[in-house]
Amino acid sequence: MSVRIAKSAGFCFGVSRAVELVEQAAGSGKKVATLGPIIHNRHVVDKFRTLGVGVIDRPDQARPGQTVIIRSHGVSRNVYERLEKQGVEIIDATCPFVKRIHGIVSRAEEEGKLPVIIGTPTHPEVEGIAGWCSHCEVFAGPEELENWAKSQNNLKNSSICMVSQTTSTESLWKSCGKIAKKEFTNLKIFDTICRATEYRQSEAAELSEVCQSMVVVGDPKSSNTGRLAMICREHCDKVFLVDNASDLKAEDFCGVTDVGITAGASTPAWIIKE
Repeated sequence: MSVRIAKSAGFCFGVSRAVELVEQAAGSGKKVATLGPIIHNRHVVDKFRTLGVGVIDRPDQARPGQTVIIRSHGVSRNVYERLEKQGVEIIDATCPFVKRIHGIVSRAEEEGKLPVIIGTPTHPEVEGIAGWCSHCEVFAGPEELENWAKSQNNLKNSSICMVSQTTSTESLWKSCGKIAKKEFTNLKIFDTICRATEYRQSEAAELSEVCQSMVVVGDPKSSNTGRLAMICREHCDKVFLVDNASDLKAEDFCGVTDVGITAGASTPAWIIKE
């Protein structure tokens, strides 16, 4: 059996940076807690727990003297300010690409523009982005965007600023851009999809076109991993989304001669190699 592992599989820059910041803080003897799981991967979170790194769900759970690390997804302005009031050391591990979007929507609103975010409304990254402006619109895809645009008679000439969740697919983003250009005359579009994400998705598509089976490794809760599996299923009939090697069975690959493996941005290399 031939097994091909995607070159881009595993940690992206932002996730790798966040993990390193936690490791450094824990290694220095500080009382460390992350605000939410540092990344969407239970294996990494469990590893940090053994090193004494806790997880808090809300800023008010932080205690003076603690070092609190903001995860790579980022948080809203309100959450950040609430955390500052707790008297803790803050280490901001927000992915720099996500941080850039915070600045874009914040400045857009100051300039009188309406921020429009394309992404999963309940995803932590999107919630954080939306929290850097007082009012915005969030749409999961082109259909929602188009229905909203057509229902707002007074928005045709309004000043609109459109951004995307960093892990969105290129095809979804382009579809939204096409609709926005048709519906709004005063529109500024910022392509904020992470290029590493774009490359990982493109590589997954190419692998799934030539392999009889695809294995996508990552936490089922990860939006990034879920999108990879969705892309693979567009080209391959046999796709397995697994948390680790124990989720696979030998009989899953009966008659399969070519297997492709890719992984979400929150999956460490040692799990992929299993």
